[in-house]
Amino acid sequence: MIAVLKDWREVGDCINTLELDGLPMHSTPQKNWDHAVIRKILAPMDRGVPIIDLGCGRGYTLKFLRALGFTNLWGIDLALDWGLLAHQTRVMLRERRLSPPYHLKRGSICASTLPSNTFAVALSVSTIEHGVDLDAFMTEACRLLDDRGVLILTTDYWSQKLDTADAARAFGLPWKIFDQDEVQALVESARRAGFELLDGPDSIPPCETAPVVWQNRRYTFIALAFRKAPRRAVTQTAPGPVAAAPRG
Repeated sequence: MIAVLKDWREVGDCINTLELDGLPMHSTPQKNWDHAVIRKILAPMDRGVPIIDLGCGRGYTLKFLRALGFTNLWGIDLALDWGLLAHQTRVMLRERRLSPPYHLKRGSICASTLPSNTFAVALSVSTIEHGVDLDAFMTEACRLLDDRGVLILTTDYWSQKLDTADAARAFGLPWKIFDQDEVQALVESARRAGFELLDGPDSIPPCETAPVVWQNRRYTFIALAFRKAPRRAVTQTAPGPVAAAPRG
């Protein structure tokens, strides 16, 4: 499955739906689209399945997943946000619980020390555009997921290349906006690691408008969902090309 955020109307629809259902909002309005995509994919899953947020940051996605009813939540990042740690403590006090609501680990999303075949779902929201080694990331995500586990990614996107060389470093890390060719390369990297695209659109939709503006660049978001392929598919099926919409 590959989806592209179309416009501000789609953002508004996502915000309206999430608010009506009493779900927490992301501080960046457009990223509520990411959460709406995640919600739709995870809707049929048992709420006790183990889920890991690769690049959990300030914990917006972990908090969203908990509000959806998921109870076995993990997060990993190079540095754990103090606000998220404080939130853990507040939840434990408020709910009078001895264990924290999330299992938080400090480490690399490309080379963690977590055990293999552990998680049913791995998520990464607006993370891989910040200097992540994509081949290493895909290999690690595949290792962490159990049989037929699901990987959901969102990142910055525009069909044509937008130069970010002179942009300020976000979180002290480099930043890029994926273009059409780089998304195709990302899908191929996932296939080499052992993933196949989840059911749904497998071509890259065209960019309609640019609802995201940051660092004087106008662009949008893209979401991709994969499933860990059966071993026989990994060893016997050669990766094929990804169909893409004409550049606009």
